[in-house]
Amino acid sequence: MMAISLKELADCIGVSTTGNVSVLRNLLGFFRGQLPPDPTGVPVRVSLLRQARLLQGRHLHLNVIAVGVDNFDDNDDIEIDYSIYRIRDIYAQVNIGVGRVEHYGVPTAEASGFDSPTTSDQLEQITDTWSVPNNGIDVFIPFNMNVCSDTGCTLGRSAIGGPCEEKNDKGMNGAVTGLWGSEQTSRTFAHEIGHYLNLEHNHDGSPDCPDTADGCNNLMAQTRCANSCGGGVRAAILLTRGQGNTMDNHCLARFECS
Repeated sequence: MMAISLKELADCIGVSTTGNVSVLRNLLGFFRGQLPPDPTGVPVRVSLLRQARLLQGRHLHLNVIAVGVDNFDDNDDIEIDYSIYRIRDIYAQVNIGVGRVEHYGVPTAEASGFDSPTTSDQLEQITDTWSVPNNGIDVFIPFNMNVCSDTGCTLGRSAIGGPCEEKNDKGMNGAVTGLWGSEQTSRTFAHEIGHYLNLEHNHDGSPDCPDTADGCNNLMAQTRCANSCGGGVRAAILLTRGQGNTMDNHCLARFECS
C-alpha cells in the first residue's frame, strides 16, 4: 500500500479540507462528530490505517437521508452513526471500504407523509421522490416506518442491483431502512445496501432459512433466520468471498484512491 495522507484521502473521496475539519465528522461521516456507543457497552474504536487501506481498494460512498428530520433526536442520530460504524466493520471482511458519508434531511412538512410510510409502495416512492446528484448510494431513513402485514413487518427495502449515478431506475433508486434500535438498524442498513450492491438473500425465503449456522449468520439471511437459527442480529453479519466479488462489480464500487 502506498503512503497517503489524511488530506489526500479526503481530497480523493470529495471531502473538503478547507476550514475546520473533523476526522470523525468529515472524514468518517459520523453525524454527531463522535464515536457512537456500542449497545453492549464494549469500547468502540476506529482505525485510520484500515480506512486508508480500504479506500485504496474498492469502496463506496453513502448519502444518508433522514425523512422527517425535525423529529429525530440524539438517540436516533446515534443509531445512524452506529450503522455507519458497523457497515465499515462488516464490509471490511471482504475488503470493501466506505468512504464519503454525507447527511441530508427532509423536514416533516415537506415529506408528504413519507416520514411515516405504511406500505411497500411508499418505500419505493421515497427513493423516487428525492435523490442526491452524486456518486453515492442514497439510503433513506423514515422517522416512523410501519410497513406491516399478517406475515410480519418490513425492516428495510432496496432494489437488488440499484442504479448507478443517474438514479433514474424504473424501480427503486435507493435503499430504505427504519429505526429499530442500534443493533437491528445497523444490520438492516448494511443488509439493504448489500441488496443495492447486487446481493440477494442467501436462502429461498419464507419459511425457509439456510441449513447451516454460517448461512444463518450471513448478512444476507433475513432477520427471522438470524434470530431462529443464527446467533441473532449482532452476530449475523458474515459475508463470503463470493459475495464480496459480487459487490465489487457494482458500478458504484470504485477505485478512486489507488
